[in-house]
Amino acid sequence: MRRFELLPFLEAADKYNVTDVSTVPPMAVAIVKSPYAKASYLKKTRNGAVGAAPLDKDVQSAFRSIMGPGATYTQVWGMTETTCIATMFRYPENDDTGSVGRPVASLEMKLIDDEGKNISAYGVRGEICVRGPTVIKGYFENPTANAQSFDGEWFKTGDIGYCDEKTKKWYIIDRKKELIKVRGFQVAPPELEAVLLSHPLIMDAAVIGVSFKGGEKEKIEHPRAYVVRQPGPASQKVTEKELQEFAGAKLARYKYLTGGVKFVSSIPKNASGKILKRLLREEAKKEIEQGLVAKL
Repeated sequence: MRRFELLPFLEAADKYNVTDVSTVPPMAVAIVKSPYAKASYLKKTRNGAVGAAPLDKDVQSAFRSIMGPGATYTQVWGMTETTCIATMFRYPENDDTGSVGRPVASLEMKLIDDEGKNISAYGVRGEICVRGPTVIKGYFENPTANAQSFDGEWFKTGDIGYCDEKTKKWYIIDRKKELIKVRGFQVAPPELEAVLLSHPLIMDAAVIGVSFKGGEKEKIEHPRAYVVRQPGPASQKVTEKELQEFAGAKLARYKYLTGGVKFVSSIPKNASGKILKRLLREEAKKEIEQGLVAKL
C-alpha cells in the first residue's frame, strides 16, 4: 500500500495473518471510530506500536481492545536524528497511561527551558535533549542547523515532555513549535483533539493556533479546530457552538476554542497518515488575510 486506506489496511492485516502492527495516531483514530472496529480484522495481532505524535490514552485502550487476546499496544518516541526509536516499552509490558516508555539502552535524556537551562527533575516539563551512540553527531555541512539543534553533545529534539518519578516513564506533550500560546499559557493541541474525538458524532479532528490582526488579539494565539463529522444526518446537525461548549466543559478556560471550529470533509495527512498541520496553518493564514474570518 502506497498510503494508508482504512478498509484495505484491515483486510490485508486479516488476510496475511499480521501479528505486529505499526501505526500513527490518525490511523488508530480512524480504525477505532469506524464501524469496522467491531469486526475481527485485527484479532490475530499480538503486538502493536504507535508513534510520530502523542496518542490519547483512551484511543490507545480502544485500539488494544480490538486486537488479539493479551495483545500489547504501546507508544514509542523517536525521530530520524535518534536512529528512529528513542523510548519504548519492552515486550510484553503494556501501558494505559499514555506514556512513550523509557529510554533505549545507552541513551541519556535531560530537560531544558526556553533559555537552554538544565531543568531536569521528575514531573517537570521541558524540551527533551538526548545524547548517546544512536544520536547523530550533526547535520552534514549545515552549521546553522547544528548551532540551533545542538548544545555540545546534546541534541535538542524540539519535543516537550516530562518523566514520572515513580515509574520512570516518559510522556510527550507535543512539539514545541506546535504548542499554542494563549495569554502566557501553553496549550497542547493533542489534548484538545482528544476531547473533540470523544464526541460520538466526530470522526476526525486537528487543532492549530491562529492569530487575528488588530487590537489585543494580534498578540495572542487562539485554538482553532478542524473537524470531520461522522457520516449520517444526525452528525450534520452538530454546530460550531455545540463543539466549543462540549470541549469547553472538559478543559480549562484558556483552552476554549476561541479560534473557531471549521467543518471539513477530511484532515490533510501524508502517506503514513500523519496530520499535515502546516497545510491547515497556511489555509487559516490565507483566510484571515483575506478578511473572511469574523472578529471574535
